[in-house]
Amino acid sequence: MDAWQVALIAATLPLLVHQVVSWHTAVLVWAVGIGYWLAFALNDYCDAPFDKLDPQKAEGNFFVRVRVRKDQIRPYFLCILLLLFFIFLSFGWKGCLLFAICCLIMWAYSSPPIRLKNRPGLDLLTHALFVQTFPYLLVLLLIGVYWQPLDFVLLAIFFIASLTAQLEQQLRDFALDSQYEQNFTTHLGLQATLIFLKLMTAALIFLALINILNGTIPWFIIPFGFIGLPALLHRFFRQHNKSRSEQLVILSTTAGFLYTGVIFIYFLLR
Repeated sequence: MDAWQVALIAATLPLLVHQVVSWHTAVLVWAVGIGYWLAFALNDYCDAPFDKLDPQKAEGNFFVRVRVRKDQIRPYFLCILLLLFFIFLSFGWKGCLLFAICCLIMWAYSSPPIRLKNRPGLDLLTHALFVQTFPYLLVLLLIGVYWQPLDFVLLAIFFIASLTAQLEQQLRDFALDSQYEQNFTTHLGLQATLIFLKLMTAALIFLALINILNGTIPWFIIPFGFIGLPALLHRFFRQHNKSRSEQLVILSTTAGFLYTGVIFIYFLLR
């Protein structure tokens, strides 16, 4: 839930920043949200053989609890992709190109034989570029507006936020991943990754604070910072052997998701 919610928030912000809120762009935002939900469903499907080895991860993976064959799921998957294609087609050739990139990354990140999530370095870079950063960039490119300094700041914030989120997830799954898979954290080591996570989280907070103080970040974006701050600070104060609080993450992303809906309606109706 936290993954597609954050992607939907990121996709909505360019519309608010550039004040191009309309029913057409609203459909685009929902298409991004559905697309990311589909991508993470594919990721869960590909991860099911590994997730079933861990009781907690098995409980959170639908495809571990419910056996689904490829021939059963493929028609639904293709129907959703077709629906998304027609939405992106309404934005012309640029929409078709970006849709193709989305499909390529969705497949390459989770599925064999490439499975970028098991290639140390590429796993972190792919997550940083495409999980939170790309939804903002995608919508920004499709609405065809002149980029403001705020756009570059938000892209940098999303890049670091996505990178640190992946580090935190890999730290959480280190015990299982080190036995059956490889990634950036299993390659670098637990303690070094933990230090890197804290340094990048501090950089993220500093970057946001500086741009709030200099006026680059407007009033309606500032609450997102307060919503996400407890989960960020938790990285510094929890015990080293404790993983992230899943409840805190879900609470933060859901609060941000609801706030995004309120702000979107405000801009749509004013």
